[in-house]
Amino acid sequence: MRLPFLIGFFLIIATFETQACFILFARDANRILVANHEDWTARDGAMRIIPPTAGRYGSIIFTFASEGWAQGGMNEKGLFFDAARTPFQEIFFEGKSNPTGFIWQTILDQAANVKEAIAILQQHNLPELSEVTVMLADASGNAVLVGAHNHSVGIWPVAGATLLQTNFNQWHPNLSNEPACWRYDTATRHLAQFKEVSVENILSILRKTHQDSMTVYSNIYDLKNKTVYIYNKRNFDHALTVQLPEFFQNGDCLLSLDSLEKYNDYSKVCLVKKTNIKTIRGKITDEHGAPLPYVNIGIPGQNVGTLSDPDGSFEISLPGTFLTDTLRFSSIGYKEHKLCINKLSDSATVVLQSTATLLNEVTIFSKRLDRKTLRLGWMGGKDGVLPLDTLQGGGAVALLVEAPERPLFVDRLQVRLMYNSKDTARLRLHFFEYDSLQDRPGKELLSKEIILEERKRFGWLRFDLSDKNILLDKKKFFVGFEWIDDTQTRKRMISGLKKWEAWKREQFQAGNKKVEYIVEPGNDAYPTYKYHGNMMDWPGFKDLPPFTGLMIESGKTDDTIRLRTFERKTSFGEWKEINATLNVVVTVIY
Repeated sequence: MRLPFLIGFFLIIATFETQACFILFARDANRILVANHEDWTARDGAMRIIPPTAGRYGSIIFTFASEGWAQGGMNEKGLFFDAARTPFQEIFFEGKSNPTGFIWQTILDQAANVKEAIAILQQHNLPELSEVTVMLADASGNAVLVGAHNHSVGIWPVAGATLLQTNFNQWHPNLSNEPACWRYDTATRHLAQFKEVSVENILSILRKTHQDSMTVYSNIYDLKNKTVYIYNKRNFDHALTVQLPEFFQNGDCLLSLDSLEKYNDYSKVCLVKKTNIKTIRGKITDEHGAPLPYVNIGIPGQNVGTLSDPDGSFEISLPGTFLTDTLRFSSIGYKEHKLCINKLSDSATVVLQSTATLLNEVTIFSKRLDRKTLRLGWMGGKDGVLPLDTLQGGGAVALLVEAPERPLFVDRLQVRLMYNSKDTARLRLHFFEYDSLQDRPGKELLSKEIILEERKRFGWLRFDLSDKNILLDKKKFFVGFEWIDDTQTRKRMISGLKKWEAWKREQFQAGNKKVEYIVEPGNDAYPTYKYHGNMMDWPGFKDLPPFTGLMIESGKTDDTIRLRTFERKTSFGEWKEINATLNVVVTVIY
């Protein structure tokens, strides 16, 4: 479970349906097992090896390569911790010190069992417990929950053979309807049917309680035998097995779970220490030496990507766990280029080769006397904005539409702008095929790049595309938009949004009635401080770089259920469906 130390970078983000994280402890005379699901929006699950040293127990922790915080783990003595998001309850501390460093890593470093871990925790302020409950368990069969109870720290010991934590407060379940959630009920029902605690039985519960797309990895910890069975991205038929203490021989390093699953050879993927970041800078040109702006750069399916700047230059920083992966460079009208990351120099020159463009016979097609005109998409919705400009580069949104016939000639397009503070808003237009196997946007259908520019501040943006020769031989396809900005603007936005989130938190703590701490139903993994006022009242608003946002209709109705909207966070990032409908209409002739 993601502990609440990292700041969300989007002012408004489309909601995703999730009940975040699931932790199960079970014991009998032979086995002591803990199982968990890690549910989050990041996809780059990773495991860090921390070998023992003088005065420190060795441990393995699970995290995300792009974030770095320990989400949970176990040390060489069989002490385990993990956390689940729970409803906010303020905790007051008196006469205690703030921990030095990450307290949950500290207990893995210094405690051999639950009793010793609690003794360490009781010395410190633990403000994160106001919104998470942490499970501790050890190889002796002891287990407790540590969380908020009557505005102080509560300890809930295991009673019987099992202990289960999802997203509710055990002391105050009235704060949430979570105890009735399907994951809690499913696990409880199946536990009652088991005669013994076994990896197979616990695995059967994980199979039934994971969440499609949201569960990044699932683990079963055998605390007695110091073994972890890892199931990456819901692949419950293949366990990555980690055995302590032998695993410490690989040294202190961060391992990508995707790479582990691909190679299943730790010596190949345990390459670098966590602090080792490879930064690649370079320039992208065409075959004639002309710089190529806004080229998509990244690793498919990972939350790592960027765009080239208007002069073709680029910069991307990659965790060492990606050194064996391939970096892709893609631009509409050019052949995709792939380079092995560990062979790239710190200053690289990348040349993209243009593709031969065959113009469709749209002139003849458009003059057919019996042609029909149809508007595809959605015009409704006044209640949401999707999100601000991408922060890494290459973020995009796409709406799935379906026409009665094919081929289709794209005549006009309109998309609704929620807000624009730029002199000129720029969006890159995409038409993607519908990938029925992956159920998401597929390959690009355009053969030539189209940048849409507009100076309006809000409202419908209308574009005549009749001269762009866009002929689609698909009845079902996505119309998409990509935010494009230079590196410096994106860096300024990240810095500004960090300050905005910090300001809202500070105002809430100071008693500002306009700021509300909320955990939305179905969005427990992303609690927010909501400011009930104009963002322009924030003193730091003037320091934000200009930005844009597109209009959406939040939620789904009978009218919009078929109009599915997907977004990606960065170039080549994983497409994910959101519970909203993009306001876009494309007019086609067929």
